[in-house]
Amino acid sequence: MTTTPHTPLVVHPRAAEHAAWVFYATAALGSTIGQVWVGLSAPPWPPQLAWWWRVLLVTPFAVVIDLGGVVCAAFADTRQRLGEAAYGWRILSGGSVATGVGINIVGHATTPYLAVVFGGLGIFAYTVWLLHTAARRRDALRAQGKLADTPPAYGPTQWWREPTLTRRARTLARAGGYDPHESLHLAREQLRAEQRHTALARHVDTLIRSRHDNPVLAAIAATTVDLDAIAAQLTAHSDVTGWARLIGANLRPPPPPATNPVATAGDPLTATEPTPPATPAPPIPAPPPRIPTRPDTHDRWRAVWLDMLDHPDLTTRQVAARHHISPRQAQRVRRVGAAGHLNAPNPTTTRQPHPATSGPHSPAERA
Repeated sequence: MTTTPHTPLVVHPRAAEHAAWVFYATAALGSTIGQVWVGLSAPPWPPQLAWWWRVLLVTPFAVVIDLGGVVCAAFADTRQRLGEAAYGWRILSGGSVATGVGINIVGHATTPYLAVVFGGLGIFAYTVWLLHTAARRRDALRAQGKLADTPPAYGPTQWWREPTLTRRARTLARAGGYDPHESLHLAREQLRAEQRHTALARHVDTLIRSRHDNPVLAAIAATTVDLDAIAAQLTAHSDVTGWARLIGANLRPPPPPATNPVATAGDPLTATEPTPPATPAPPIPAPPPRIPTRPDTHDRWRAVWLDMLDHPDLTTRQVAARHHISPRQAQRVRRVGAAGHLNAPNPTTTRQPHPATSGPHSPAERA
């Protein structure tokens, strides 16, 4: 399965941003009106001072309180885009908004409806501002490559069934931009390979330790050798085709038992005596490997076999390519050489005798 990272789509929610600005302006205006309302009656104004003078005097301070929270939050957002925490600006912003909300709640304490409306508008407006600026900051950092892309959603069912696999797929999707199906496929392959690799490395460690009688030397040898590299080399050079052929040959079904024709009732001519159950035939021995008897063929095979001994890390296909022969012929050379028939410089003239069989020309009758 070929996986190709997808280019993340850039979404510009212009309508949502415009709606957020309109909502924030309306909510901030309501919070300011609530503070001005409190300022008309709470301070000890002189009786001769007209109400509109009070509005003109209180409005700038109410606007500064709400606007101060926004300005400090904007400075904090700018510093956070540069990688700073900006705790000071964030504390000032929260304190300014808390002051405005407190004025609305305490000033309208006698009227719970006004206290909830004006105080809630201030809290809601500030929360929308923080969420909006945080989203824009993440988009800017993601466009600069300083923030990873958002991973795809896998659903609660997938998380409940395979939490480890889904966690690995989520990491792969975030790093490579894969879709959910591709990331799950890659994660499943990686986890399966890691399990096989870990088990193989554990067996290699056991084998290395078994070669030393001294436990200290065995521990040194097992620690010095790169078990992961050995496991990777063994996996790369494993003869998967040969093992599959061998296992498939052992999985062949047995021949069906011989059955006699069913005797017809009342007809002695068609009735036959039951035959005893047939005993299973002994396994057929594997034929001996074909040994080259011609000197030129023996020399070529011996050269290939010596190359295999000098380069044990080469696979059968690589050896075949080096000597311009087929992989099947290279496998024959490997079997004949492993049997010891290519060690001598001259060809072996004797062949392995076939097992004697009973018949008119059996050794017993010839004797």
